Amino acid sequence: MVSYKDLLFKFIEDDNNRNYCVPILQKLLQQNKKGKFYSIKVGRDSKKFEQEELESRIKEICETIVEKSLKEGYNAMIVPSMISIDQAPNFYLFKERPKEEELYWWLYHLLTGIHFRDIVVNIVNISEELRKEFREFLINENFIILGKGEGLNVKEIISKTGNKNIKECLDKEFVVGFLLLSYFAKFLSFQKEKEVKWNEIGDDTSLLVFVLHKQKKRIYIFPRLNLLVSKWYEDLFTTNEPTTTPKISNFVFSLYVKDKKYREESKYLLNKFLYYFLSGYVNGDTLCKAFEIKASYELSKLKSRKNKIYGFPAKSTHFFLSKL
Repeated sequence: MVSYKDLLFKFIEDDNNRNYCVPILQKLLQQNKKGKFYSIKVGRDSKKFEQEELESRIKEICETIVEKSLKEGYNAMIVPSMISIDQAPNFYLFKERPKEEELYWWLYHLLTGIHFRDIVVNIVNISEELRKEFREFLINENFIILGKGEGLNVKEIISKTGNKNIKECLDKEFVVGFLLLSYFAKFLSFQKEKEVKWNEIGDDTSLLVFVLHKQKKRIYIFPRLNLLVSKWYEDLFTTNEPTTTPKISNFVFSLYVKDKKYREESKYLLNKFLYYFLSGYVNGDTLCKAFEIKASYELSKLKSRKNKIYGFPAKSTHFFLSKL
């Protein structure tokens, strides 16, 4: 049986991986008000870690986080949806005590995930061989940057998709989650032994989306990725074009309107639409509102006769509607 403690410690043996994890650790730990150090309180004791020490002491930090949870129970530092005992003692589950392997499961998927700003996304319940191959695919595609602590490579994403709208939407958690799912589907379509790889994707294969805001950390779990990929990324498996962008991605990002009059509401609706999409269904009300905003914007350009009308991409829209 695989040990997530061993997997995590093996992962952080690599210098580039340790550096890559630092921004995620910064979000998990509590920073001193003056920003001089990070601290972890275990009982009455408090361990301090200087900013420049985070990378070199990452194993010790992980062990301390686990030690804290084993002694005190679940907390938001390791399970982002949990309420800490200090913040809400009346709601805390005192009798619930996590197991060490469970805690390392959470840490492993947090620290090996794709991160951007306050967002971390990962895929769970796949073989470690497939996970390793997928990560290598992301690195080779220059989708993530190792060794610089940057995580998501926005410039490369835009250059390979040709859609500049993506950049403005990456502060939304479900947009980042959708991007990872799209690249995972693309990765699967590139495999020579597609049927063998596909058999490893089951109902329990899930997308994890962590939001590590300072005041309100949370997590979303989207299961049954096999159904999402087989339905919405079918075009990737029926073409021999290696540079093909999924039709569903083209359609989804065409919903976004970057004009300052519409941008915030449009971005909100796009993120909400993707929440339901990743959950396995299309929310008609949200989709209609997104269509209305897009139509209003395009009609305003038509009246002014100053800008080109783009609308929706015909092939991608037809593909989307055919799947409803």
